[in-house]
Amino acid sequence: MKYLLCSLYGLLLTGLVQAQAVKKITPAPAAPAYAPIPDSVTGSAASMAGYLAAHHKNQRDMLKSLFGWMSTHITYDMVNTFRPDYYKDSADAVIKTLQTRTAVCQGFAALFTEVSRLAGIPALLLSGYTFSNGRMDNASHAWVAVWLDNQWQIVDPTWGSGYTMNGKYTAKLDWKQFLVAPAVSVKTHVPFDPLFQFSEYPLRHEEIRDAKWTAGAARPLFGYKDTLAAYESATYLDRIRSMAGRIDRYGVTNQLIAAELHYLMNVIRVEQHNQEVTAQNGQVHRLNEAGSVYNMVVNTFNDYVVFKNNQFAPSKPDKEIQEWVNGMATKLDDAGRMLNGLELTDAANRRVMEETKVSITQLKQRVVEEQAFVAKYVKTGRLFRKSLFYKLVF
Repeated sequence: MKYLLCSLYGLLLTGLVQAQAVKKITPAPAAPAYAPIPDSVTGSAASMAGYLAAHHKNQRDMLKSLFGWMSTHITYDMVNTFRPDYYKDSADAVIKTLQTRTAVCQGFAALFTEVSRLAGIPALLLSGYTFSNGRMDNASHAWVAVWLDNQWQIVDPTWGSGYTMNGKYTAKLDWKQFLVAPAVSVKTHVPFDPLFQFSEYPLRHEEIRDAKWTAGAARPLFGYKDTLAAYESATYLDRIRSMAGRIDRYGVTNQLIAAELHYLMNVIRVEQHNQEVTAQNGQVHRLNEAGSVYNMVVNTFNDYVVFKNNQFAPSKPDKEIQEWVNGMATKLDDAGRMLNGLELTDAANRRVMEETKVSITQLKQRVVEEQAFVAKYVKTGRLFRKSLFYKLVF
Protein backbone atom coordinates (compact mmCIF):
# COMPACT_ATOMS: atom_id res chain seq x y z
CA MET A 1 0.00 0.00 0.00
CA LYS A 2 1.16 3.53 -0.78
CA TYR A 3 1.36 5.73 2.28
CA LEU A 4 0.39 9.40 2.22
CA LEU A 5 1.06 12.30 4.50
CA CYS A 6 -2.31 13.90 3.95
CA SER A 7 -3.02 17.53 3.36
CA LEU A 8 -5.99 18.98 5.21
CA TYR A 9 -7.63 22.26 4.36
CA GLY A 10 -5.72 24.96 6.19
CA LEU A 11 -2.80 22.68 7.14
CA LEU A 12 0.63 22.28 5.56
CA LEU A 13 2.40 19.06 6.52
CA THR A 14 6.18 19.11 6.22
CA GLY A 15 7.24 17.17 9.29
CA LEU A 16 6.32 20.22 11.44
CA VAL A 17 2.95 21.89 11.59
CA GLN A 18 3.24 25.27 9.92
CA ALA A 19 0.86 28.15 10.38
CA GLN A 20 -0.90 29.28 7.24
CA ALA A 21 -3.08 32.23 6.42
CA VAL A 22 -6.73 31.36 6.72
CA LYS A 23 -8.63 31.42 3.48
CA LYS A 24 -11.40 33.96 3.48
CA ILE A 25 -14.62 31.99 3.58
CA THR A 26 -17.54 33.33 1.63
CA PRO A 27 -21.04 32.62 2.91
CA ALA A 28 -21.98 29.09 1.87
CA PRO A 29 -25.26 28.29 0.16
CA ALA A 30 -27.87 26.47 2.13
CA ALA A 31 -26.74 22.92 2.89
CA PRO A 32 -28.66 20.26 0.99
CA ALA A 33 -30.92 18.08 3.04
CA TYR A 34 -29.81 14.50 3.48
CA ALA A 35 -31.18 11.50 5.31
CA PRO A 36 -29.12 10.43 8.34
CA ILE A 37 -27.59 6.97 8.60
CA PRO A 38 -28.51 5.22 11.86
CA ASP A 39 -25.62 4.24 14.13
CA SER A 40 -26.85 0.65 14.16
CA VAL A 41 -25.63 0.07 10.59
CA THR A 42 -22.31 1.92 10.77
CA GLY A 43 -20.25 -1.01 12.03
CA SER A 44 -19.12 -2.00 8.53
CA ALA A 45 -18.97 -0.62 5.02
CA ALA A 46 -21.24 -3.45 3.81
CA SER A 47 -24.01 -2.71 6.30
CA MET A 48 -23.84 1.01 5.50
CA ALA A 49 -24.05 0.30 1.78
CA GLY A 50 -26.96 -2.06 2.30
CA TYR A 51 -28.86 0.53 4.29
CA LEU A 52 -28.22 3.26 1.70
CA ALA A 53 -29.37 1.06 -1.18
CA ALA A 54 -32.52 0.01 0.68
CA HIS A 55 -33.59 3.44 1.96
CA HIS A 56 -32.81 5.85 -0.89
CA LYS A 57 -34.50 6.38 -4.22
CA ASN A 58 -31.39 7.30 -6.19
CA GLN A 59 -27.60 7.25 -6.06
CA ARG A 60 -27.27 10.99 -5.52
CA ASP A 61 -29.23 10.74 -2.29
CA MET A 62 -27.07 7.79 -1.21
CA LEU A 63 -23.93 9.83 -1.74
CA LYS A 64 -25.39 12.85 0.08
CA SER A 65 -26.20 10.73 3.11
CA LEU A 66 -22.76 9.12 3.09
CA PHE A 67 -20.97 12.46 2.72
CA GLY A 68 -23.10 14.07 5.39
CA TRP A 69 -22.62 11.17 7.80
CA MET A 70 -18.86 11.05 7.34
CA SER A 71 -18.49 14.79 7.69
CA THR A 72 -20.37 14.78 11.00
CA HIS A 73 -19.21 11.45 12.46
CA ILE A 74 -15.58 11.04 11.35
CA THR A 75 -13.05 13.56 12.60
CA TYR A 76 -9.58 14.19 11.26
CA ASP A 77 -6.92 12.13 13.06
CA MET A 78 -4.36 14.70 14.22
CA VAL A 79 -2.50 12.02 16.22
CA ASN A 80 -1.67 9.75 13.27
CA THR A 81 -1.22 12.48 10.68
CA PHE A 82 2.54 11.92 10.56
CA ARG A 83 2.40 8.11 10.60
CA PRO A 84 2.51 7.15 6.92
CA ASP A 85 2.32 3.45 7.81
CA TYR A 86 -0.76 3.78 10.03
CA TYR A 87 -2.91 1.91 7.51
CA LYS A 88 -1.70 -1.44 6.17
CA ASP A 89 -3.96 -1.18 3.13
CA SER A 90 -7.30 0.25 2.05
CA ALA A 91 -9.24 -2.49 3.83
CA ASP A 92 -7.40 -1.69 7.06
CA ALA A 93 -8.12 2.00 6.53
CA VAL A 94 -11.85 1.27 6.28
CA ILE A 95 -11.84 -0.85 9.43
CA LYS A 96 -9.84 1.62 11.51
CA THR A 97 -11.93 4.55 10.36
CA LEU A 98 -15.16 2.88 11.44
CA GLN A 99 -13.68 1.58 14.70
CA THR A 100 -12.06 4.83 15.83
CA ARG A 101 -14.33 7.34 14.04
CA THR A 102 -11.15 9.23 13.17
CA ALA A 103 -9.12 9.15 9.97
CA VAL A 104 -6.48 10.79 7.85
CA CYS A 105 -7.26 11.36 4.20
CA GLN A 106 -6.66 7.73 3.20
CA GLY A 107 -9.21 6.56 5.74
CA PHE A 108 -11.82 9.10 4.65
CA ALA A 109 -11.32 8.31 0.97
CA ALA A 110 -11.11 4.53 1.45
CA LEU A 111 -14.36 4.38 3.43
CA PHE A 112 -16.25 6.63 1.01
CA THR A 113 -14.98 4.60 -1.95
CA GLU A 114 -15.81 1.23 -0.40
CA VAL A 115 -19.32 2.13 0.71
CA SER A 116 -20.07 3.69 -2.68
CA ARG A 117 -18.89 0.61 -4.56
CA LEU A 118 -20.82 -1.76 -2.32
CA ALA A 119 -23.93 0.36 -2.87
CA GLY A 120 -23.51 -0.07 -6.63
CA ILE A 121 -21.93 3.30 -7.39
CA PRO A 122 -18.64 3.15 -9.35
CA ALA A 123 -15.94 4.93 -7.36
CA LEU A 124 -12.20 5.43 -7.59
CA LEU A 125 -9.79 6.33 -4.80
CA LEU A 126 -7.47 8.98 -6.20
CA SER A 127 -4.20 10.45 -4.96
CA GLY A 128 -2.37 13.62 -5.85
CA TYR A 129 -1.45 17.00 -4.46
CA THR A 130 -3.58 19.95 -3.50
CA PHE A 131 -3.67 23.74 -3.46
CA SER A 132 -4.94 25.68 -0.46
CA ASN A 133 -5.33 29.43 -0.54
CA GLY A 134 -3.58 29.50 -3.92
CA ARG A 135 -0.47 27.68 -2.69
CA MET A 136 0.52 24.07 -3.19
CA ASP A 137 0.35 22.01 -0.01
CA ASN A 138 3.44 20.16 1.13
CA ALA A 139 1.78 16.76 1.44
CA SER A 140 0.05 14.30 -0.82
CA HIS A 141 -3.69 13.84 -0.48
CA ALA A 142 -6.39 11.25 -1.23
CA TRP A 143 -9.93 11.87 -2.45
CA VAL A 144 -12.64 10.12 -4.45
CA ALA A 145 -14.18 10.14 -7.92
CA VAL A 146 -17.71 8.77 -8.34
CA TRP A 147 -19.64 7.97 -11.50
CA LEU A 148 -22.97 9.74 -11.27
CA ASP A 149 -25.33 11.06 -13.95
CA ASN A 150 -23.10 9.60 -16.68
CA GLN A 151 -20.05 11.55 -15.63
CA TRP A 152 -17.19 11.42 -13.14
CA GLN A 153 -17.50 13.83 -10.24
CA ILE A 154 -15.08 14.57 -7.41
CA VAL A 155 -15.76 14.18 -3.70
CA ASP A 156 -13.31 15.03 -0.92
CA PRO A 157 -14.73 13.67 2.33
CA THR A 158 -11.63 14.81 4.24
CA TRP A 159 -11.87 18.47 3.33
CA GLY A 160 -15.62 18.17 3.59
CA SER A 161 -15.34 17.25 7.27
CA GLY A 162 -13.60 20.38 8.51
CA TYR A 163 -10.37 22.35 8.58
CA THR A 164 -7.42 23.14 10.82
CA MET A 165 -6.16 26.43 12.13
CA ASN A 166 -2.98 26.79 14.17
CA GLY A 167 -2.68 23.04 14.46
CA LYS A 168 -6.22 22.58 15.78
CA TYR A 169 -8.92 20.71 13.90
CA THR A 170 -12.39 22.18 13.60
CA ALA A 171 -15.22 20.00 12.34
CA LYS A 172 -17.30 21.80 9.74
CA LEU A 173 -19.38 20.12 7.05
CA ASP A 174 -18.43 21.68 3.72
CA TRP A 175 -20.70 20.82 0.79
CA LYS A 176 -18.36 22.60 -1.63
CA GLN A 177 -16.29 19.40 -1.53
CA PHE A 178 -19.20 17.27 -2.74
CA LEU A 179 -19.74 16.33 -6.40
CA VAL A 180 -17.37 18.83 -7.95
CA ALA A 181 -16.81 18.85 -11.71
CA PRO A 182 -13.29 17.60 -12.54
CA ALA A 183 -12.51 20.76 -14.53
CA VAL A 184 -13.18 22.76 -11.37
CA SER A 185 -11.66 20.32 -8.92
CA VAL A 186 -8.32 20.19 -10.75
CA LYS A 187 -7.61 23.73 -9.62
CA THR A 188 -7.35 22.49 -6.01
CA HIS A 189 -7.05 18.70 -6.33
CA VAL A 190 -4.45 17.59 -8.87
CA PRO A 191 -4.24 13.83 -9.45
CA PHE A 192 -0.73 12.55 -10.04
CA ASP A 193 -1.99 10.59 -13.04
CA PRO A 194 -3.50 12.95 -15.66
CA LEU A 195 -5.95 10.20 -16.60
CA PHE A 196 -7.92 11.05 -13.47
CA GLN A 197 -8.49 14.62 -14.53
CA PHE A 198 -11.24 12.91 -16.59
CA SER A 199 -10.58 15.28 -19.45
CA GLU A 200 -10.03 14.85 -23.18
CA TYR A 201 -7.42 17.58 -22.84
CA PRO A 202 -5.65 16.98 -19.51
CA LEU A 203 -3.25 19.60 -18.28
CA ARG A 204 0.43 19.09 -17.70
CA HIS A 205 1.62 19.68 -14.16
CA GLU A 206 3.53 22.84 -15.03
CA GLU A 207 0.40 24.21 -16.73
CA ILE A 208 -1.59 23.65 -13.54
CA ARG A 209 1.19 25.25 -11.52
CA ASP A 210 1.15 28.27 -13.82
CA ALA A 211 -2.67 28.39 -14.02
CA LYS A 212 -2.70 27.88 -17.80
CA TRP A 213 -6.15 26.30 -17.73
CA THR A 214 -6.72 26.22 -21.50
CA ALA A 215 -3.28 24.92 -22.51
CA GLY A 216 -4.47 21.36 -22.95
CA ALA A 217 -6.76 22.28 -25.83
CA ALA A 218 -3.73 22.76 -28.08
CA ARG A 219 -2.84 19.06 -27.86
CA PRO A 220 -4.44 16.08 -29.60
CA LEU A 221 -7.45 14.41 -28.04
CA PHE A 222 -6.41 12.30 -25.03
CA GLY A 223 -9.24 9.77 -25.28
CA TYR A 224 -9.60 9.36 -21.52
CA LYS A 225 -12.67 7.12 -21.70
CA ASP A 226 -10.87 4.49 -23.77
CA THR A 227 -7.73 4.92 -21.69
CA LEU A 228 -9.69 4.48 -18.48
CA ALA A 229 -11.43 1.38 -19.84
CA ALA A 230 -8.03 -0.10 -20.77
CA TYR A 231 -6.68 0.80 -17.34
CA GLU A 232 -9.56 -0.88 -15.51
CA SER A 233 -9.23 -4.10 -17.54
CA ALA A 234 -5.42 -4.29 -17.24
CA THR A 235 -3.41 -6.39 -14.84
CA TYR A 236 -2.11 -4.74 -11.70
CA LEU A 237 1.41 -4.47 -13.10
CA ASP A 238 0.22 -3.02 -16.40
CA ARG A 239 -1.88 -0.47 -14.51
CA ILE A 240 1.14 0.69 -12.55
CA ARG A 241 3.27 0.83 -15.69
CA SER A 242 0.71 2.93 -17.53
CA MET A 243 0.33 5.28 -14.56
CA ALA A 244 4.09 5.77 -14.26
CA GLY A 245 4.36 6.43 -17.98
CA ARG A 246 1.63 9.06 -17.98
CA ILE A 247 2.94 10.79 -14.87
CA ASP A 248 6.41 10.98 -16.38
CA ARG A 249 5.13 12.29 -19.72
CA TYR A 250 3.02 15.01 -18.09
CA GLY A 251 5.90 16.51 -16.16
CA VAL A 252 7.63 15.97 -12.83
CA THR A 253 7.46 19.52 -11.52
CA ASN A 254 7.47 19.09 -7.74
CA GLN A 255 8.76 16.76 -5.07
CA LEU A 256 5.39 15.12 -4.50
CA ILE A 257 5.14 14.02 -8.14
CA ALA A 258 8.74 12.84 -7.99
CA ALA A 259 8.03 10.84 -4.85
CA GLU A 260 4.94 9.28 -6.44
CA LEU A 261 6.86 8.32 -9.58
CA HIS A 262 9.68 6.88 -7.48
CA TYR A 263 7.14 4.86 -5.52
CA LEU A 264 5.52 3.51 -8.69
CA MET A 265 8.89 2.55 -10.20
CA ASN A 266 9.69 0.65 -7.01
CA VAL A 267 6.31 -1.09 -7.20
CA ILE A 268 7.05 -2.07 -10.80
CA ARG A 269 10.44 -3.50 -9.86
CA VAL A 270 9.02 -5.43 -6.91
CA GLU A 271 6.04 -6.71 -8.89
CA GLN A 272 8.26 -7.79 -11.79
CA HIS A 273 10.53 -9.60 -9.37
CA ASN A 274 7.55 -11.25 -7.70
CA GLN A 275 6.22 -12.37 -11.07
CA GLU A 276 9.63 -13.77 -12.00
CA VAL A 277 9.79 -15.62 -8.67
CA THR A 278 6.25 -16.91 -9.16
CA ALA A 279 7.06 -18.06 -12.68
CA GLN A 280 10.25 -19.74 -11.50
CA ASN A 281 8.39 -21.41 -8.64
CA GLY A 282 5.92 -22.69 -11.20
CA GLN A 283 8.80 -24.12 -13.22
CA VAL A 284 10.28 -25.77 -10.14
CA HIS A 285 6.84 -27.18 -9.32
CA ARG A 286 6.69 -28.76 -12.78
CA LEU A 287 10.17 -30.21 -12.25
CA ASN A 288 9.13 -31.67 -8.90
CA GLU A 289 5.89 -32.99 -10.35
CA ALA A 290 7.79 -34.69 -13.17
CA GLY A 291 10.14 -36.20 -10.61
CA SER A 292 7.20 -37.44 -8.56
CA VAL A 293 5.61 -39.09 -11.61
CA TYR A 294 8.94 -40.71 -12.51
CA ASN A 295 9.35 -42.06 -8.95
CA MET A 296 5.80 -43.43 -9.03
CA VAL A 297 6.55 -45.25 -12.29
CA VAL A 298 9.77 -46.62 -10.80
CA ASN A 299 7.77 -48.14 -7.94
CA THR A 300 5.17 -49.51 -10.35
CA PHE A 301 7.88 -50.95 -12.60
CA ASN A 302 9.54 -52.65 -9.63
CA ASP A 303 6.22 -54.24 -8.74
CA TYR A 304 5.92 -55.39 -12.34
CA VAL A 305 9.43 -56.89 -12.26
CA VAL A 306 8.51 -58.92 -9.18
CA PHE A 307 5.34 -60.08 -10.94
CA LYS A 308 7.34 -61.06 -14.02
CA ASN A 309 9.97 -62.88 -11.99
CA ASN A 310 7.10 -64.92 -10.57
CA GLN A 311 6.10 -65.76 -14.16
CA PHE A 312 3.05 -63.52 -13.98
CA ALA A 313 1.75 -65.19 -10.85
CA PRO A 314 -0.66 -64.77 -9.22
CA SER A 315 -2.54 -64.76 -12.50
CA LYS A 316 -3.98 -61.54 -13.94
CA PRO A 317 -6.15 -61.03 -17.02
CA ASP A 318 -4.17 -60.26 -20.19
CA LYS A 319 -5.88 -56.87 -20.55
CA GLU A 320 -4.89 -55.87 -17.04
CA ILE A 321 -1.23 -56.72 -17.68
CA GLN A 322 -1.26 -54.76 -20.95
CA GLU A 323 -2.83 -51.75 -19.27
CA TRP A 324 -0.22 -52.00 -16.53
CA VAL A 325 2.79 -51.65 -18.82
CA ASN A 326 1.06 -49.25 -21.22
CA GLY A 327 0.11 -47.06 -18.26
CA MET A 328 3.75 -46.84 -17.22
CA ALA A 329 4.71 -45.72 -20.72
CA THR A 330 1.99 -43.07 -20.72
CA LYS A 331 3.06 -41.74 -17.32
CA LEU A 332 6.68 -41.47 -18.45
CA ASP A 333 5.57 -39.55 -21.55
CA ASP A 334 3.61 -37.21 -19.28
CA ALA A 335 6.67 -36.67 -17.08
CA GLY A 336 8.79 -35.90 -20.14
CA ARG A 337 6.30 -33.32 -21.37
CA MET A 338 6.36 -31.63 -17.97
CA LEU A 339 10.06 -31.00 -18.48
CA ASN A 340 9.69 -29.61 -22.00
CA GLY A 341 10.18 -25.86 -22.19
CA LEU A 342 11.39 -25.43 -18.62
CA GLU A 343 13.78 -22.47 -18.28
CA LEU A 344 15.25 -22.90 -14.84
CA THR A 345 17.55 -20.17 -13.58
CA ASP A 346 19.11 -22.16 -10.77
CA ALA A 347 22.06 -24.35 -11.81
CA ALA A 348 21.18 -27.08 -9.30
CA ASN A 349 17.63 -27.27 -10.61
CA ARG A 350 18.89 -27.44 -14.19
CA ARG A 351 21.14 -30.35 -13.21
CA VAL A 352 18.21 -32.16 -11.57
CA MET A 353 16.14 -31.59 -14.71
CA GLU A 354 18.81 -33.10 -16.98
CA GLU A 355 19.27 -36.07 -14.67
CA THR A 356 15.51 -36.62 -14.59
CA LYS A 357 15.32 -36.51 -18.38
CA VAL A 358 18.04 -39.17 -18.62
CA SER A 359 16.32 -41.34 -16.02
CA ILE A 360 12.98 -41.04 -17.81
CA THR A 361 14.57 -42.02 -21.12
CA GLN A 362 16.32 -45.04 -19.63
CA LEU A 363 13.24 -46.28 -17.83
CA LYS A 364 11.10 -45.69 -20.92
CA GLN A 365 13.42 -47.99 -22.90
CA ARG A 366 12.89 -50.74 -20.36
CA VAL A 367 9.14 -50.22 -20.33
CA VAL A 368 9.04 -50.39 -24.13
CA GLU A 369 10.87 -53.70 -23.94
CA GLU A 370 8.28 -54.98 -21.48
CA GLN A 371 5.46 -53.73 -23.69
CA ALA A 372 6.89 -55.88 -26.46
CA PHE A 373 7.22 -58.85 -24.09
CA VAL A 374 3.63 -58.53 -22.89
CA ALA A 375 2.37 -58.18 -26.48
CA LYS A 376 4.19 -61.40 -27.37
CA TYR A 377 2.90 -63.04 -24.19
CA VAL A 378 -0.70 -62.23 -25.04
CA LYS A 379 -0.32 -63.62 -28.58
CA THR A 380 1.25 -66.86 -27.33
CA GLY A 381 -0.92 -69.83 -26.58
CA ARG A 382 -1.43 -70.48 -22.91
CA LEU A 383 0.36 -73.86 -23.04
CA PHE A 384 3.53 -72.21 -24.32
CA ARG A 385 3.58 -68.96 -22.30
CA LYS A 386 5.81 -70.34 -19.54
CA SER A 387 8.59 -70.81 -22.09
CA LEU A 388 8.72 -67.05 -22.63
CA PHE A 389 10.17 -66.58 -19.16
CA TYR A 390 13.26 -68.70 -19.94
CA LYS A 391 16.27 -67.74 -21.99
CA LEU A 392 17.89 -70.54 -23.94
CA VAL A 393 21.68 -70.51 -23.96
CA PHE A 394 23.64 -72.53 -26.55
